[in-house]
Amino acid sequence: MKEAAYQEKVLEVEPYGIEPIPKEERHGGPGQMFTIWFAINLNVVTWFTGFLGVEFGLSLKYAILAIIIGNIAGAAFLALSSSIGAELGQPLIPASKRAFGKTGVIGLSFLNLVNNIGWLGVNLVLAVMALQKILPLGYHSSLLLLVAVTLLVAVYGYNFIHAFAHWMSVVMGVLFLAMTVITVRNLPEIVGHAAPAAGGFDPGMFILAIAVAFSYQISYCPISTDYARYLPENTPRPKLWRFSFLGAVSVCIWLEILGALTATLGMHAGPMDFFAGLMGIFTIPALITVILSILPVNAMAMYSGGLAALAMGLPMKRWTSALVTAGLGALIISFGNGELSHTYTNFLLLLSYWIAPWLGVVLSDFYFHKANPQRKDEPKGWIGILSFLCGVLISIPFMNSVLYVGQVAKNYLGGADISYFLSFLVSVLIYHGAVRLKGIPSGQETVDSRR
Repeated sequence: MKEAAYQEKVLEVEPYGIEPIPKEERHGGPGQMFTIWFAINLNVVTWFTGFLGVEFGLSLKYAILAIIIGNIAGAAFLALSSSIGAELGQPLIPASKRAFGKTGVIGLSFLNLVNNIGWLGVNLVLAVMALQKILPLGYHSSLLLLVAVTLLVAVYGYNFIHAFAHWMSVVMGVLFLAMTVITVRNLPEIVGHAAPAAGGFDPGMFILAIAVAFSYQISYCPISTDYARYLPENTPRPKLWRFSFLGAVSVCIWLEILGALTATLGMHAGPMDFFAGLMGIFTIPALITVILSILPVNAMAMYSGGLAALAMGLPMKRWTSALVTAGLGALIISFGNGELSHTYTNFLLLLSYWIAPWLGVVLSDFYFHKANPQRKDEPKGWIGILSFLCGVLISIPFMNSVLYVGQVAKNYLGGADISYFLSFLVSVLIYHGAVRLKGIPSGQETVDSRR
């Protein structure tokens, strides 16, 4: 067991990995959950997400309504998973061993690693594009510079990431407020562009837009407890839920609505060219905003990707696993000067369908069955794995992504994607029912009052 030497030190490399954090190392408060989720989502990717409802053909008002509904629902689930971090004291996927067994944890950790590497690559492309518009650097030089800066944050680990997120939420908040002011000044033109589409509504596309906002939020669920596991074990769960929810929902609704407003102006050029055209004389500060905003989320991807690698059983130290994750993310986009980013983004959209059914099993196990002392770890985890696979399989006909459109979504739902909601519900019901059939009551009455 390591000595209690890390505690609240920021400029010291974090010594812990996926093992439960000792009580003597626990520190911090629930307010950290607001700043971490606010800062992580305060980036240009969130802004671009707001474009999609308008691109689906929805009028501005319905695109905004879809953004609000999807983010409230998604942030509620993100907050649920984040709020149990203090009790677990470790990353969520390794902590789900009781439901999925050792084999299930390895497989899920691999999916989590791929997700983090992929999003790291996609985000790096945007940052590189912005940096090249400011400095006369080549593609690979820009890429190496950004990876090195971000890796420094990830290597130092938990405390440094929280401190970095805190200050970035202040700096980036000011810069994005300036962007908001500039956009609002363009509102007459925006309203003029949006007017012809006023009243346009397609139920299928409306549900798809909700699903996009919802999936963007829950994509963080597999790594949610990574940033709460050092909090004292007795930290009230309702407070953790509230701060996590408010941090995630406030920034995503703000920036995605901002994205929807600007999307009505059209984006016929590349993303950075459009961004530059929108900001006018403020282009350089805006591009700096893009670069800075992507640093926290990429540091998170490197850090959590490294933890996922450890959960797979790879024999590495935590800082080494972060280094490997960063290297793989950079390698993915080092070929073709970033042209692979679009293809990989589509791949991630399809891959992310695993998160909802996994989350259904995890939350069902924690909230319905955790308190029962008769529940033991499942050596093979067949109940969790079967419930998860059923959720995935049942949802396939209802999917609507760039790479695959299910027959039900295509022929009967007008393109609406309800797969996330369906797979979550099915996995919850199957897991809960299977555990009860084994003759083990939920033990809900033993849950302590702070839950």
